[in-house]
Amino acid sequence: MVAVYTRQSVERADSISVEQQAQLCRDALTARELESCKVYTDKGFSGKNIDRPALQQLLTDAEDGLIDKILVYRLDRISRSVHDFTGLCSRLSAKGVHFQSVTEGITLDDSPSGTVMAQIMMVFAQFERETIQRRVTDNYYARAKNGMYLGGRPPFGFAKGQTMVDGKHTACYVPQPEQAALMCTLYERYAQDGETLGSLVRWLNAHGHRTARGGSWSTLPLGRLLRNPAFVQADAAVYRYLQGKGATMNDPIETYDQHRGCYCYAPRAHAPSERQQTGRKFTDLSACCITLAPHEGLVDAALWLEVQHKLDRNRALKSSGSGSHSWLSGLMKCAKCGYAITVVNKPGGMHGHYINCGGRKRGGTVCPGRSKTVTLEQIEGVVEARLLHFLRSYRAIPLQAPQRRSAQVNRLEISIAQHEETIGQLTQNLAYIQETDVIHIISAQIHRENDELRACKAQRDVLLYQNQPTDLEPFFAAVLDEWPSYTIAEKKQIAKAAIERVLVAEDTIEVVFRAPYGD
Repeated sequence: MVAVYTRQSVERADSISVEQQAQLCRDALTARELESCKVYTDKGFSGKNIDRPALQQLLTDAEDGLIDKILVYRLDRISRSVHDFTGLCSRLSAKGVHFQSVTEGITLDDSPSGTVMAQIMMVFAQFERETIQRRVTDNYYARAKNGMYLGGRPPFGFAKGQTMVDGKHTACYVPQPEQAALMCTLYERYAQDGETLGSLVRWLNAHGHRTARGGSWSTLPLGRLLRNPAFVQADAAVYRYLQGKGATMNDPIETYDQHRGCYCYAPRAHAPSERQQTGRKFTDLSACCITLAPHEGLVDAALWLEVQHKLDRNRALKSSGSGSHSWLSGLMKCAKCGYAITVVNKPGGMHGHYINCGGRKRGGTVCPGRSKTVTLEQIEGVVEARLLHFLRSYRAIPLQAPQRRSAQVNRLEISIAQHEETIGQLTQNLAYIQETDVIHIISAQIHRENDELRACKAQRDVLLYQNQPTDLEPFFAAVLDEWPSYTIAEKKQIAKAAIERVLVAEDTIEVVFRAPYGD
């Protein structure tokens, strides 16, 4: 039997159709060959691999000895990969199947020169495919960087509208009134104590609210929505949060003016057609691109960030079960890899608990672990002493949620980021300098930048917490006296109010508080 294979990835006006390919191949056959001719067609499939139904059926028939000869319109119809094509040639040759490209005049069974020519043609076919792919990918991210809409369904809360970006028409998000109001309510509810994704899902379904597709709510899509930076009125603090998550920020921090939302695009390593929506979307932003979008955000930056921090804490708590072992659940991080630390019972009924980090669970290449054993009880002992000392240093401490950030606070956040970047660059340059005089000059500049950085942070904190109560001494006195009798849940509530994170290293335990020590 003679097989004709045709393939067309995308139907365009300037491309040859599968019907035309088949006819050109038939024209090259004799009358006897036409009697036993069978056409195998893959329409809408790329040539980057051989995972195509008709091609796989053709190869199966060839393996079964049903095919004597294969014709294609061009070599790149059967494959655009040198590796795949070489494997196909070996399989067909082993079965004595002749292979011919009609328009290029290449027949693999003619002579070694035919095989060599086919390999050369395939190299160029693969090069063409990769060039096109890179051009499409580069254009995709160039449009993303400019704030252009790249397609897809708008998230719940938005509909699709039209706008102009750099003089070009593009789609954009526009609020869908009922859904947008519901999203604002969800952010406000989730920020309240005791609310969880599960409780919000139950509330949504009980009150008859439906997703954009008309289905019932579940925690995974709700968590993605709350993570989505499209909803935030992005300011400098949002910029720093997203950057800290590993995202590539396409716009300078100065443009984060507390108005616009953000687009979040997939890692550059993945072409648009190859992106997959996974449970890690908006959670791991490594190599993702963040661009200021042309639409107005719906949620104040302070509220959005409060929700993000709560989601971060709850994600860490989820990995350690109910968190009933320790009042530090959700606060402990590995100083080496940054992953959350979980609690593990000692084996054989031994008293106490070991700790483990998410990086170690993912293998030694992510986190090599510790050569010294650190137990939960050791960490709690160190943190308890520092927490109580921290509380003693205050007559008043800002435990309430920060107020809405003003334009002045946003400017201070921008200055803080700029000073930190300058300090980092100067410190990096210092490592390559040998001249003593230059070292002194740069060191003095670093000291000045540090002084200005501390001043900016102090001004920001005053503005953020200027409306806080001025006398909480009775509260702190009670905490200091009654701390030993508190339950784990009560200690956890106090620890989360005062502590941002606990970094556990091999020989040190660093406690990062949410505010500086008092007098």
